Amino acid sequence: MKKLLIAALLTLTALGTAAFAQPVTFVADIDFAPYSMISEGNPAGIDVEVLNEAARRAGVEIEIQFQPWKKVIEMVENGTCDGSFAFFKTPEREKTAIFMEASPLHYSNYVLFTKVGDKFSFSTYDDLTGKSIGRVAGTDLGKQFEEAFTHGKFTLKEYPNLGAALKGLILDEIQAYAGNIDVTYYRLKNMGMTSSIVYLPKKLLPQRPAYMVMSRASKYPDKDRIMQGLERALDQMRKDGTYNKIARRYLLRF
Repeated sequence: MKKLLIAALLTLTALGTAAFAQPVTFVADIDFAPYSMISEGNPAGIDVEVLNEAARRAGVEIEIQFQPWKKVIEMVENGTCDGSFAFFKTPEREKTAIFMEASPLHYSNYVLFTKVGDKFSFSTYDDLTGKSIGRVAGTDLGKQFEEAFTHGKFTLKEYPNLGAALKGLILDEIQAYAGNIDVTYYRLKNMGMTSSIVYLPKKLLPQRPAYMVMSRASKYPDKDRIMQGLERALDQMRKDGTYNKIARRYLLRF
């Protein structure tokens, strides 16, 4: 009888180990260089490299997939991925995502971009009255932005990706594009358009933390263990300089 119990326990342990051994599937924005992107057919970007190193240190096997941002949000909501990055923490998103808030993955600054000859004064949302603003679908620009839009201060046009939004700005479909400074400037630099499209000084969102998340709807077992391991590893990477070393390969400001 004792031998049977031991055998049963060993079987259950083996099954549990096998279940936890499956890769954790993360999905990221395919159009968010230099943080997440495909480069020469390979996953690349600051967030991608940081997550891979954090997972290695935590002993977690991961798989990273890429989708348009709106699809990323849908996959987290319905559990067709286990986790994602990088999400702003909002009450709405907390309903479907568990945030690894012990250590942000990066900090974001969002501003308004305009053509150099079409710059306008922007110090409060009243200055946007009558303006047409563009953004990538699914982008969270904060409570003040949403309230100003709801109250009819400006019109809002959503685009499927950054390239389409910048095209809309160039073709005068919109008067300003609301986007991440690093991401938009990185694209403009590659397009040779940093002197043609500029951003206004006032930030829509200054230094807002963005996090790794796990999907609440995902069936992956023991999410807490995965999250704690990744949080500890990311914190260690910031302290030992690994984070800045990775980020510096993409952005000189680090």
